[in-house]
Amino acid sequence: MKRILGFAILLFLSSTALLAAKNSQTFYLSTDVRVGNDQISRGIREVTWGEASGSNVQLTIKSEDKKTITVPARMVEQKQAKTGLTTSVVNGVTYLEELHTTKAIFRIQESSAISQK
Repeated sequence: MKRILGFAILLFLSSTALLAAKNSQTFYLSTDVRVGNDQISRGIREVTWGEASGSNVQLTIKSEDKKTITVPARMVEQKQAKTGLTTSVVNGVTYLEELHTTKAIFRIQESSAISQK
């Protein structure tokens, strides 16, 4: 009985981790970018997102030093074959406009990042 209970708990924990990983992706920033008023330095970053409300979603971008920025975005397409990002340069400053994940394309909202930890 203990083995069955242990197996059930292990199965539950592994499925929970798989569900959490479903809405996340790692990406590489080759240059520093701004998201609203916040600066994200180059390097490996992880983006996670929750359930969309219509096409609106909150993205959480986490850096290697565990600093997080949460930003509103719009999900514009789903199930992409390629990953990447779209940036724009305005007055010498590089802004992050879109994140392309294998699950969806997210367009960053014009407003600034809503929280930083």
